[in-house]
Amino acid sequence: MRKIFSSNILLMVISLIAAIVLWTYIIVINDAPADRTFRDVPITTVNDKVFSDNGYCIERLSVLGASVKVEGSRRVMSGFDLGNISATLDFSEIDLSTLGDSKTVTVNLNVTSRYGDVVSYTPSAVDVFIETTKYKDVDVNYTTAGEVLSGYQHGDFTLSQNNIRIFGAQSNIDKVAYAGVNIDLINTNYSAYNQGRLSQECAVRLYDSAGQELTERDAHWIWNSNPEITAECVLYKEKTVPIVPGTDGTMQGAAVTLEPETVTIYGDNALVDNIDEITTKPITRTDFEKGGEITVGLNLPNWAKTVGDVTEVKANADINQ
Repeated sequence: MRKIFSSNILLMVISLIAAIVLWTYIIVINDAPADRTFRDVPITTVNDKVFSDNGYCIERLSVLGASVKVEGSRRVMSGFDLGNISATLDFSEIDLSTLGDSKTVTVNLNVTSRYGDVVSYTPSAVDVFIETTKYKDVDVNYTTAGEVLSGYQHGDFTLSQNNIRIFGAQSNIDKVAYAGVNIDLINTNYSAYNQGRLSQECAVRLYDSAGQELTERDAHWIWNSNPEITAECVLYKEKTVPIVPGTDGTMQGAAVTLEPETVTIYGDNALVDNIDEITTKPITRTDFEKGGEITVGLNLPNWAKTVGDVTEVKANADINQ
């Protein structure tokens, strides 16, 4: 009995020691202080209205990102990311009457962290360069990426807007020659083919006179009235049908061959399925009296277009039969 009691005491002592060790690990190791430094934390601005109300816009900041050191428990810092930090320039206290010819103001940077403590950050202040606001209307062009699915053709593209108004600091606006959108044909949803119409929201990008897209730094302080534009077009089904010679009675018994023998048409999804063949313009025996090959047009429906813009074919005939 005494041995059992002694054994239980020993187990209790071992359990207590294990608990102390585990508690020490949690407190000392897992919750030990740790720090991390985050670089390129985006700098945001508030109360920009101070500038716009006085006819100015931000042309650029001396830096766009801050380096921030945050301290917290090891457990907290292990799941910490850059999105938990806010680096802000507040313009509410700026006195524009003190602006010099350089049109530059220096604003203290305010950095906060959702978790942990901000130990240090650089820079502590940022130079803000401002200029007179300029408005400009620019045309919107489009480009396409990829092709539509095999067996389809797209119609002409239309944009919800062919021009947009941009505004910002004068030197930034002067860099912009036009706006552009890119229409993604590669990833078009298949439902668009079933409906026979593509409709896509496209992000607007700005370009200079050399056709180069403005860098993020240049475009960052330019505002436009429509950051997205809708691009639309009809999606036509194709159908390949044989071409039949349109001969009259004078060609009776003559063997006529055509090149090409088929044509692929599109243009009206409601009617294209009803077309089983395309005939040529009338071919007569007199067309071949001089011998050789002739070129003859196709009798296409007024709504129909052809892949490759085929509107005529070459015809040969053995009129001796």
